Amino acid sequence: MFIKRIFTLWFLLSFLVCGAFVFFANAPIQYAEKSNVPMSRPSNNELLSYIQQYQFLISDISNALRKESYHSLVDYGVLPNGKIELLVSLPDKVDNMTKQNIEETMLAVIKEHDLHQISFQLTLKSLYEPSDTLSTRLSYNDVMANLFEAMIEQNYDTFSIDHSITSENIHILINLTEEKNEALQKQVQQLAEDTIREHHFDLQRFTIEVQRNIKNTN
Repeated sequence: MFIKRIFTLWFLLSFLVCGAFVFFANAPIQYAEKSNVPMSRPSNNELLSYIQQYQFLISDISNALRKESYHSLVDYGVLPNGKIELLVSLPDKVDNMTKQNIEETMLAVIKEHDLHQISFQLTLKSLYEPSDTLSTRLSYNDVMANLFEAMIEQNYDTFSIDHSITSENIHILINLTEEKNEALQKQVQQLAEDTIREHHFDLQRFTIEVQRNIKNTN
């Protein structure tokens, strides 16, 4: 129950920072609905355009799953063939019936947005395991949730975690209380780097910033 409460808390927090995706580009968005021809990796500006187009879809899918009482996080990415991968991370293993219900809920939301099912690939995975696919990520909610739980387990008390994608990199901002020292900042930095590596992402694409700006009211 504790893990689920933490997971649910992070689920709510993750959508408070959805507005942090800034510097959207205006390049036209193209995707291969039926083609399996590999595409070159999108530039960061192109990724921002994908985020701009699909962030509301992701929010609506997350809300729909929450209304169905599924404890989940939704991420998305661009596959080499241009399709959008929708990744649902679950804290527990689900049976085939639950998997089917989740997929049907997602497809219903896609239809409500007047989008074509063929343009998407649905992937369900464990929250605690890296994704196996080759998609270029547009969000990292599963990574942030794992980092959030790791910091809770190591008793970092009050803190916040935000992440955003800019035209240059993926920026992670971790804010600690002001009485924390530099040694703890370095520990948190290392914990964030380890979490990114555990999910098999290239650490060079991330900028991690650890601050101490939260005032402790205790």
